[in-house]
Amino acid sequence: MFVETVRIESLANNSYVVGSEQSGRCIVIDPARDVDQYVKIAANHGTRITYAFETHVHNDFVSGVRELADQTGCQVGASASGGLLFPSVRLNENDEFDLGEFQIRVLHTPGHTPESISFMVEKQGRPTAIFTGGALMMGGAARVDLLGIKIAPFLARWLHNTIHEKLLKLPDDVQVYPTHGGGSFCSAAAAGGGGVPTTIAQERLTNPFAAEAEETSFVRYALTGLGSYPSYYKYMADINRRGPDILGGVPRLSSLTALSVRNHLDNEAVLIDARPERSFNTAHVPGSYAVPHGNAMATWVGWVVPWGQPLVLLSSDASHHDDMMRQLIRIGFDQVHGFLAGGIEAWKSAGLPVEVTDRIDLDRLKQAQDLPSAPLIIDVRQRSEYTEGHIPGALNIELGELQEHLVGLPRELPLVTVCAGGMRATTAGSILQRDGRENVQVVDEYGTPAWIERGYPSETGEK
Repeated sequence: MFVETVRIESLANNSYVVGSEQSGRCIVIDPARDVDQYVKIAANHGTRITYAFETHVHNDFVSGVRELADQTGCQVGASASGGLLFPSVRLNENDEFDLGEFQIRVLHTPGHTPESISFMVEKQGRPTAIFTGGALMMGGAARVDLLGIKIAPFLARWLHNTIHEKLLKLPDDVQVYPTHGGGSFCSAAAAGGGGVPTTIAQERLTNPFAAEAEETSFVRYALTGLGSYPSYYKYMADINRRGPDILGGVPRLSSLTALSVRNHLDNEAVLIDARPERSFNTAHVPGSYAVPHGNAMATWVGWVVPWGQPLVLLSSDASHHDDMMRQLIRIGFDQVHGFLAGGIEAWKSAGLPVEVTDRIDLDRLKQAQDLPSAPLIIDVRQRSEYTEGHIPGALNIELGELQEHLVGLPRELPLVTVCAGGMRATTAGSILQRDGRENVQVVDEYGTPAWIERGYPSETGEK
């Protein structure tokens, strides 16, 4: 038997390929949409993918099960109560699948979502591993509020039963393979990082959800500390129920001239500038969003760019193009016209206008605070980060919520955006400039933690 973990860094999730070289068969659990990686793993083990299984209807990414079925001929398996509208095997409690060396048994493990199921590996009738989706994670569990705060308490009670009456009663040495990992916005307050797998014994000893044995206190804990999550989440479950469009592979980016890019921008496309912060602030295409390439790029695109918006990309490194497309199709941004060939220099050479974002370092920002025309500092970190320590007088508006609050921001004051390291502040600066604001400065290097480390005045708590 083999288990291969596929870490999807842009989602902070794990997928799994589980199989038997002896029987020549394998299954894929919770695949992302760029399925070539699973096909390659199966081939490396000399196995054929027979099933693509879902632990739940995902809210944080577009599922790859339909794509995988199209490319390999495997069957899709999902919870019978998930309501999928495309061909699939409806899975119920205690359904069993034989892979030769071992069997896969279905367990209904609701809480994160009502239809959530887990897949338990059994050898000769004894459980050895379980793939839990979001029902049990390393140091935590997945959040219960993604389907609405009104039903969250009911889901929390369901999660309590799942964890305490089902999962924690498994043998100590059962290995636990969660889908959601530390850093996922699907995670509840205590979700930890680290590699997989963990074990039932480890989670029984260290997981805060395991420590909350009494239902009332468990529910209270499960509903505490739930921060914001990306706005694109609200579209994912419907796409995954209906069945995502089949792409036939990761699309290749087309090369576009500067004039072609301008035409696309004139026809409702938006430009995602994925260059480093300093490069964007030095010169960029007017109206573009600054979202530097990195593991979290697609998360922020999905959070700040209106859903379904056609995109054009600008990158400083063509080797990033494949990863950028993978990240975008994972969250359903399929309409990407191409990339600006030659980058910002080609744009300027075509005689097209550029914008600059003024930068300000922490020392000058401190000096500016004492001036009569002191700027309004906008701290765009998550609320939990802000309460732990912030610049006195800084207004906390999370980056994902900034566009909702533009109308309330004064136009007569200079604005300075700050975060923890410069990336989110630069994205915020681009949003403010898109709103037509001219007096904008960005702390694009370091941020609030560095301010505090220098011994400058700081505050804690909410403002």
